[in-house]
Amino acid sequence: MSGWLDAEGDPLPDSAELKPDRLRWLIIFLISAGFVAIAVWIGPSDPALFWGAGGFFVFCGLVAAPLMFGVGARLSLDRNGFRCQTLFRTFRRQWRECSVFYPVSAGFRKYVGFSTPQDDTAHPNMAAANRALIGASGMLPDTFGLTADDLADLLNRFRARALGAPEPDAVEDP
Repeated sequence: MSGWLDAEGDPLPDSAELKPDRLRWLIIFLISAGFVAIAVWIGPSDPALFWGAGGFFVFCGLVAAPLMFGVGARLSLDRNGFRCQTLFRTFRRQWRECSVFYPVSAGFRKYVGFSTPQDDTAHPNMAAANRALIGASGMLPDTFGLTADDLADLLNRFRARALGAPEPDAVEDP
């Protein structure tokens, strides 16, 4: 048996697929639907509120709808790297190109940040701005149903295994 274990002590799989927290997106959808209902109730008597707020929350609801059903976003991990898919963008990074993964704060939430030479070369100004704001040149857009600390730990375990780090010693029960 391999010495590579996940946080629960189970063997680290060859690949894994994580999806966003569906309950969080359901709540966002319901809040958006509530604000759209308020905009409709107010009606076009206040056009700025009706079209501005109503339109914004319709857009929020349209983004939340597929995510609350578990489609449209995922994080796929394998022995070579990871692939992050969102509604509007997909990117892949190799483990050998990534720094360690660590929790970063952006707004009121914690996400997982990392740095890659690929991001620094492709978008040097954006990478510098990101480093100034969050301390990393890149960030995953969601924590995919885990805490930022747990997701960073899982990503670091996959990365260490791929980079050929020595297997951790198996923990023996007394």
